[in-house]
Amino acid sequence: MNDKGSPRTKLPFFYGWIIVGAGAISGAFNLGSAGFATSTFLAVMQADLGWSQTVIFGALSVRVLLGGLMGPILGPLADHPWAPQVILPIGSIFLALSFILLRWVETPFQYYMVYGVLGALGVAAQGSGMWQTLAIKWFVRNRAKALSWSNAGAASGPLIFPLFLTFLIGSMGWRDAWLWLGITTFIIVLPLSLMARTSPEVMGMLPDGDTPDTKPAPSSTTPTSQKVSVAEEYSFTKGEALRSKSFWILTLALALAVVGITGYQAHWIPYFQEKGFSLEVAASGVAVYGFFNVGGRFVWGYLAGKYNIRTMMILQGCLATVGVIFMLFIFNPVMMVAWGVFQGINLAGFFMLQSLATAEFFGRGHIGAIRGFMTPFANGTRAVAPLMIGAMHDWSGSYTVPFLLVVGTWILAALAAVAIRPPQLPAQKL
Repeated sequence: MNDKGSPRTKLPFFYGWIIVGAGAISGAFNLGSAGFATSTFLAVMQADLGWSQTVIFGALSVRVLLGGLMGPILGPLADHPWAPQVILPIGSIFLALSFILLRWVETPFQYYMVYGVLGALGVAAQGSGMWQTLAIKWFVRNRAKALSWSNAGAASGPLIFPLFLTFLIGSMGWRDAWLWLGITTFIIVLPLSLMARTSPEVMGMLPDGDTPDTKPAPSSTTPTSQKVSVAEEYSFTKGEALRSKSFWILTLALALAVVGITGYQAHWIPYFQEKGFSLEVAASGVAVYGFFNVGGRFVWGYLAGKYNIRTMMILQGCLATVGVIFMLFIFNPVMMVAWGVFQGINLAGFFMLQSLATAEFFGRGHIGAIRGFMTPFANGTRAVAPLMIGAMHDWSGSYTVPFLLVVGTWILAALAAVAIRPPQLPAQKL
């Protein structure tokens, strides 16, 4: 399927920015309506249904784990000329239904089937990994800027959803809150999914909106990561990438950091409530984090365009470690706000830096297949981490021990970044 000549090619701006915008908004729903939704609904669902924290977070683990296992299947389809145009809309429908049907759940089995299994189909087909893969394909020189904007959308999830869902729960109860979250997801995410296109070449364009006559040559001050032209950028196949040490170190760093981001984030609101803060104050603290997490994406995007990606990954891992330790010493709302500012900025960087490093090391031609193979490892820890932290909390009676585990995973992620090196080109390409 080729859209060359479509009215969409006559826009006054590059169509790639529509891909970025659609991915940003969809990413906000994927992140904000998953882990943050679970933690926001946790207390009221426990009170009404009598379920343990482990049961409720267990469904989130099923959702993430099954979604990750589908990564090697759906990832390569992101490289297909027309598959994303089919997969993303279907995924948006599954995602919306995984919230809507929670209105009527009565048993843990129903909850696991709806939120866990059906939600996994939505996450796999509509997840931020699919949208980021498309952004990577649409941009080369402006890749850091594009990923900054795309990631800023996902980062707005913590800013918007805890407060939005707290309002819905307070005004209509938790069941109708899930229902309206699903309806909102359907109304917003489905139309955006219909805009997806795999690459600029499918629409008769070049990355970054360049043309053969206007593509600028890199200057002596252009960062190394932006000097490679589309023609010069070598795209590793999935097999070539899997044979490199760089792939496995990047995957290890990703799997470790997931514990310190999504697994850790899912317990913020319960942690603050345990410290004596109300649900509204806890949600406000997370919103502060979300606000600065959005802005932090642009900070890290700027730095990634100026400095070595590996150096930035090491710095980000060290700052994230400090942020988790800081959280253990929050005793009043002022400290919560200070933590939200600091942690919002430093956690903004990892996923974008990891995506940039993957694209810089392996090129864009087969990036969907390569990132898809990383997904099961990342989602494996993403699935286990909330459950594991919840179980450690139930065992120890506090969040001190599980949060110290998070500190350890960030230290290991920073050490993995120290070991990362760009892969050597295959012998036939030297």
